[in-house]
Amino acid sequence: MFEPWQLAMIDEAGYNGIRDEHIDRVAASLLSTGLTNIDRDTFEHHCRKCGIDPDNFSQEDLDALEIKLNE
Repeated sequence: MFEPWQLAMIDEAGYNGIRDEHIDRVAASLLSTGLTNIDRDTFEHHCRKCGIDPDNFSQEDLDALEIKLNE
């Protein structure tokens, strides 16, 4: 089966679901750019920069990210 460190990496990348801390990290990374419009490529780049698989974001997660970015 999986070693504990492998399970931690799976969880960290968001494969067990995106959590608030994933959203916070991506939001902080995006906000640091100063951009007001974020396209898919930029979003994916910043997810990968944070070690998070962008394909794991559901629409609900994206909505939460949008709210965080607009605070």
